Amino acid sequence: MRYVSIQYLFLCLLFGIISLSCNQTFHDLNVNPNKPTQVPPALLLTGILNDMADLPGGMDERWDQYFLINYSYYGNNRYDFGPGADYYATLKNVQKMDEESNSGNNATLNAYHALGLFFKAYFFTRMSLEMGDIPMRDALKGVNDLTPVYDSQKVIFQQALLWLDTANQQLHQLITSGIRSVDGDFYFNGNLLQWQKVVNAFKLRLLIHLSKKINDPDLHIAQQFNTIVNNPSQYPLLSSNDDNLQYVFVYPTNVYPRNPGNFGFNALRENCSATYVGLLTQLHDPRVFVTSEPASARVASGVSPTSFDAFVGANPGEDLGNMYNKTNAGEYSLINRKRYYDTYTGEPCIQIGYAEQCFNIAEAINRGWISAGPLGDAEAYYQEGIKASWNFYQIPLSGQFTAYFLHPGASLGTYDTYQIPVDFNNYYNQSAVKYAGNNATGLTQILQQKYLALFLHAGLEAYYQYRRTGVPNFTTGPGTGNSGRIAMRFQYPAEEKTANAQHYQDALNRQYGGNDDINGIMWILK
Repeated sequence: MRYVSIQYLFLCLLFGIISLSCNQTFHDLNVNPNKPTQVPPALLLTGILNDMADLPGGMDERWDQYFLINYSYYGNNRYDFGPGADYYATLKNVQKMDEESNSGNNATLNAYHALGLFFKAYFFTRMSLEMGDIPMRDALKGVNDLTPVYDSQKVIFQQALLWLDTANQQLHQLITSGIRSVDGDFYFNGNLLQWQKVVNAFKLRLLIHLSKKINDPDLHIAQQFNTIVNNPSQYPLLSSNDDNLQYVFVYPTNVYPRNPGNFGFNALRENCSATYVGLLTQLHDPRVFVTSEPASARVASGVSPTSFDAFVGANPGEDLGNMYNKTNAGEYSLINRKRYYDTYTGEPCIQIGYAEQCFNIAEAINRGWISAGPLGDAEAYYQEGIKASWNFYQIPLSGQFTAYFLHPGASLGTYDTYQIPVDFNNYYNQSAVKYAGNNATGLTQILQQKYLALFLHAGLEAYYQYRRTGVPNFTTGPGTGNSGRIAMRFQYPAEEKTANAQHYQDALNRQYGGNDDINGIMWILK
């Protein structure tokens, strides 16, 4: 009797479960209750901010001709560009962040929309600078459009400039209404005024990228530049290094790419480039004592380690075998081990910075786009940019600072120290440094100093400057590949050849004679 009752109850329970299951749709049965369907916009913002960081330690610094690898097993210095960066997944997160911030009808979340406009401008132009025309207007439609049309580079930059202007306006409105912060931001701890400054500094960068298109009547480059620089109440800009958008490394969660843990592997497999170190020594620039170390063979021959003659970089085009042998023989300078290897946090990596902004404004004045800015003429901004770079390296404008060079044969932590006297006025009054005026020589000086300030910062910005202006002179040879040429662009992702074949080929026909040519010249460079 007990057995029958238990059996009866089991059958009833089973029948109930089956009945309940039959009332559910196939979609309901495939929903994972443990998987979230909504994501807080603050969490999405944190991920986006991580994705936007250009950090040192990779190919960018070699293509910028700052720092080189000499051991072929671990890499090379070649300009055999492959596919460009793909940030469409990040842009989908930007889109999702905007959607989630509006879902609660909470006005305080509108800041995510304003920042989203900046991120769209940032990532779309970043991909376009690498490859040329790319999908933009139809790119984020998902299954509704799996073969998006490639928008022209001009349209991409026009839209980006509009997004940035709107982002500035919205941030201004939020701040004046009392909404001054946003959650999820590890750069500025949510400070919206800091982000407003970055938005406008980035817009100046894009306008500088468009320098070859100054006469395009659709772009109004000079007018837009002047509006930002000379209207600080509506378009605040970075005012010091304290405003830099910079990635700060924190041990142990995110460590500097060069650190005590990999020093033994990389110590002699990387060396300084003559493009960078040669310019520093030519200008008798004290930054060389902070970022580099004297070539040990020079010091052993009697050259003082505090002499500019002790610092030697390798030609990026040199054969890697020869470069490796010379580096191990002490003929080339190495990166400063105290600054870049001694800790797990290294130095902050600037993404958009004050020094660069100063040089961008100086360039605009030199080119005649604007007559002056709040700090004065081109020379004032040129000087301010140099001083900001010195300040980043904690080099005083007068007095002395301590240089640290790894003691020969010693491990990390054992350094020879030297007092380096400095006087900014003496440095600046050198004929090669003192601003030559609003002419071609003055422009070259601005671009050289900007190149020095961008060392190991801002990804490919130094390469883009060379590509746009030819300054500084990038050298080539067997070690740089590509038949002795500096590549002008990255290729499109390989899957585009089949997944979006027609639009892919249309874009190539329109820009590069039908070929995905790394030496092709994109619209912005013509």
